[in-house]
Amino acid sequence: MKTTFGKRGYGILRNSLLTGSLLIPISGLLAASALNLQHKKPPAFPLSLFAQATEDDYIGESKCVSCHKPWAASFERSAHASYVRDPHMGKDRHGCESCHGPGKVHLDHRGSAKEIRQFTFGFIRANAKQIGDACLRCHADTLSESHWRGTGHARADISCIDCHRIHQPEPNEQEVLKAHAAPESIRKPIFVAAAERRPLLKADEPTLCGRCHRRETAEFRHNYHHPVPEGRMICSDCHDVHPSKSAPKRIASVKDSCVTCHADKSGPFVFEHDMIGGGNGDGCNECHRPHGSPNPRLLNAFSRGLCNQCHTDKSTNHFPGQTCWTAGCHVGIHGSNTDAHLLRR
Repeated sequence: MKTTFGKRGYGILRNSLLTGSLLIPISGLLAASALNLQHKKPPAFPLSLFAQATEDDYIGESKCVSCHKPWAASFERSAHASYVRDPHMGKDRHGCESCHGPGKVHLDHRGSAKEIRQFTFGFIRANAKQIGDACLRCHADTLSESHWRGTGHARADISCIDCHRIHQPEPNEQEVLKAHAAPESIRKPIFVAAAERRPLLKADEPTLCGRCHRRETAEFRHNYHHPVPEGRMICSDCHDVHPSKSAPKRIASVKDSCVTCHADKSGPFVFEHDMIGGGNGDGCNECHRPHGSPNPRLLNAFSRGLCNQCHTDKSTNHFPGQTCWTAGCHVGIHGSNTDAHLLRR
């Protein structure tokens, strides 16, 4: 018996074949995803402590106080204390165990110094990546791992506790200060009049930053400098230490940073000095040293040589005096609204 298909029959057959052809790759993707989940690499230490813990492994911070009294007492004055005492937080984010891991396995292995390090997280002996992973458990809502890993500090293996301290003050800090010692956790100010230290920092910003950025610290000791030693500015006024989700790391020109204070130099001008426009060279830094200089106005050089860095053709046949702008000629050094040669402001 001969079977015939109408247009509707062919349509049904075609749709069935198309649906089947789509289901085959989709089912393959689902199978591959399930296989990846089965072979997903377990989290590294210290995140493994929290991933493997059960509800019963969290015994509460009251159990920690009996052995760690100085640390528990200093934590009471920390800004973190109110957060980890929130009753709405889970056990893994409550008290001492929110940072150091579940307490039960810590107690079960406290007889061996080697084993106890594997079952509790101590920040002092941890590397920068481990410390970052531990801190980002709670701070991931403001600073993602990709945000942090992309910073110069993270690439240089600078950890959170290189700048921040959680316990306020750290145990035995007063005894150390009386003995005039200077361990890593306590830094004496490098500038007497530096701005006051912020609560979670180990020292004031110039002191912290000056540990690594020594050349910049030395430049602040020149006669002409931005008022960081006087405590009227801090490093983060110009520099982003690390970004956050609410305020991503600024990708801005030097000019954009400078004109936040020097608004009168920002323009726009009808005739703009190329450096001020930001389209050529290093912007303001072409003429100025941002941290400090032996020359007035933080200039790289205080003579016609400053201008001759770019205007080399004027060095042999143009003699305006000591400087091009003090001779009364190019007085609109940053830009002019009336003269293309910056002869007038």
